Amino acid sequence: MKSFFVTLLLVGLGGSTAIWAMYRAGLSFLRSWWTLVPFWVLPLCFVFSNVYLNAVPRPLLRFLAWAGGLWMGFLYYSVLGMALFLVAFLVGKLGHWPFLAPRAAQVLFAGTVLLVAVGCWQALHPVVRKLEYATDKNIPGPYRIVFVSDLHFGGLFGTSYGETLARRINEQNPDLILLGGDMVDGDLPFVLQEGSLSTFRKLRSTDGVYAVFGNHDKRLGSGAVERAFLEEEGIQFAVDENRMVNPWLNLTGMDDYLFGNRRADYHPEPGKFNVFMEHEPRRIPEAAGKGYDLYFAGHTHAGQMAPNRLITRKMYFLDYGSEMVEGMLATVSSGYGLWGVPVRTGPKPEIVVVDIKKAD
Repeated sequence: MKSFFVTLLLVGLGGSTAIWAMYRAGLSFLRSWWTLVPFWVLPLCFVFSNVYLNAVPRPLLRFLAWAGGLWMGFLYYSVLGMALFLVAFLVGKLGHWPFLAPRAAQVLFAGTVLLVAVGCWQALHPVVRKLEYATDKNIPGPYRIVFVSDLHFGGLFGTSYGETLARRINEQNPDLILLGGDMVDGDLPFVLQEGSLSTFRKLRSTDGVYAVFGNHDKRLGSGAVERAFLEEEGIQFAVDENRMVNPWLNLTGMDDYLFGNRRADYHPEPGKFNVFMEHEPRRIPEAAGKGYDLYFAGHTHAGQMAPNRLITRKMYFLDYGSEMVEGMLATVSSGYGLWGVPVRTGPKPEIVVVDIKKAD
């Protein structure tokens, strides 16, 4: 894992140097060589806050995580904008218009700052996406499922974030709450020390709270410890198994596709209303073919930052949204939280609410 962040640091330092050279062409306050220092420090903040979470006091760690994360968003869009700057530079040279490249640098800088600011605001203002599913199966009456995924407790998000999440979920008056994985960002000891996962005990629903593992929950080998802690907080896990939620509703939960058993068998319970949940949306057509009624997954963040969704759309049968597949309502959430970069320029973070009703 540290090798990943070393690579990310090298890329961040190289990219930051390149965009500094671009922006100083049009911004006079970057003309001095010493102004390159902040461009190097901020990628270091990002890597440090993801690797050495317990090395500094928590308030400082959170500041470094946000400063580094916002910088990586700024770096991402600045690098994309370099293509436009290079066009302006070449056209300016060929046309003898020396003002063109500096003006392009100014416009790109202002536009990128605005884009990151808007994306940060959007990342912090989740929406509630409501859906309805009518069934012919024998259910006692209207039933509400609330699904959230990709919470990513860690350097960016802590206790107050969890308390707000619990309040927002409870406001939906759920009958069942489903957690679609990636509850933690990766460093479980840091999250447990802060106590942010304890906010889950505030969740309220008729039939309880069920969870599956995500890749971030298991990548450092701490999945068993996380499960034991969350079960003490009232969370029930479904890992490659069927769980009877109530007399008429069955939940099939799968382990994480990357770290679990990809060949694990699963099947709906005959005569029941069957819900399928996994973290990464890998089994949509298969679950529909086996006769499940509802499907839930997350993981993709809907690309998180445009134009990344061009990639996730190619990777998955459904990378975001809801779609009827052979009578099964499949839902892939953009996630409530995010990893690393607190910027969303794609679909907003969300809480998904599905109301199950009897068909007319």
